[in-house]
Amino acid sequence: MANKFEKKALDQVNQINEGLLFGILKFFMKSKTKRTLRKLSRDPEFKSAVADMNYHAERTKELIKQYEEEGINIDKRFKRRR
Repeated sequence: MANKFEKKALDQVNQINEGLLFGILKFFMKSKTKRTLRKLSRDPEFKSAVADMNYHAERTKELIKQYEEEGINIDKRFKRRR
């Protein structure tokens, strides 16, 4: 029982630490990230890569849905959590 409690407490501490670290990193990188994203939004190759990635993500979702309708089992790791 103590082991279960310790593990749960450790998980919560790790989540808090990750949240703090992310917050600090976000604060320092905010302006640089905005500038970089503005530059990337003007790049036609980047736009094309994002469009291709979105197309393939949608196609994968369609295939998973089609396989489920046909009764083919899909590994749970490939299903998107909602």
